[in-house]
Formats: sequence, C-alpha cells, structure tokens
Amino acid sequence: MPTWNIPSNLKQLVDADPNKTWEDSAWKPILLTVMGETYYRGRDIPLAWQIEFEPEYESFDAANEKLTALDLDADGYGWASLIKSVIAKHHPEVIDELQFGDTESSTCVIWAESESTCKILMEVAWNLIHG
Repeated sequence: MPTWNIPSNLKQLVDADPNKTWEDSAWKPILLTVMGETYYRGRDIPLAWQIEFEPEYESFDAANEKLTALDLDADGYGWASLIKSVIAKHHPEVIDELQFGDTESSTCVIWAESESTCKILMEVAWNLIHG
C-alpha cells in the first residue's frame, strides 16, 4: 500500500488551483482528490476528501470476482455497498462521516469531511481491491 503522504501546504495548493482541487494518483487505481470550496447541506466544508475508482477496468477482474461471490454487482454501487459495510463493521465511529451519493454504476465515489476519516476509507478500499 502506498504511503499516506499529504503535503503540509495542502490548503494553499487547493486554493491556488483553478479547480480548487489537489489530486494524488499514487493510489492507482484509486484517485484521491481533495477539494476546496465544498458546500454540503448548507455547511461550508473547508476540505473535502474523496476517493474514486472505476471497477470496470481489467485491473479489477480478480477483485470483481470476489465481489460477485458476495452476491454484489461488480460496479460502482456494489463496491460502495461493500466498502460501507466493512467500514460500518470495523470502523463504526466514522461511518456517518462518509458520503456515497456521487457513486454511479461505472464509478465508485466516496468522500469524507476529514483527512483522518479519508485515510481509514482509503485503507479499507485499498485492502478490499488488492487483498
């Protein structure tokens, strides 16, 4: 698993980017994106931490077979469901901090409001994909 390596000047990097984002592709096939200027349910979120991946790629073949064996669809929704259930079981303290609303069949998208929660999310997703 790659090292969690977030720049110390992350907020400045996000603010300086025209799209108000910072991306880390070191977790490929998972893309880690940190987004500024996010509003959620009427609240300003200084930095939103998101993971995103597309389980239709060939690199997911073995992982998707495991998903299918669990009677889950090998798509974004199936992956979101599996990740949510694993986090609920092993990290129930953070499950309410995760948002799954941007997931679609071709892409699993999950975001959190804190770095610490996203780190847990990333570790769980990485281990499910590569384990």
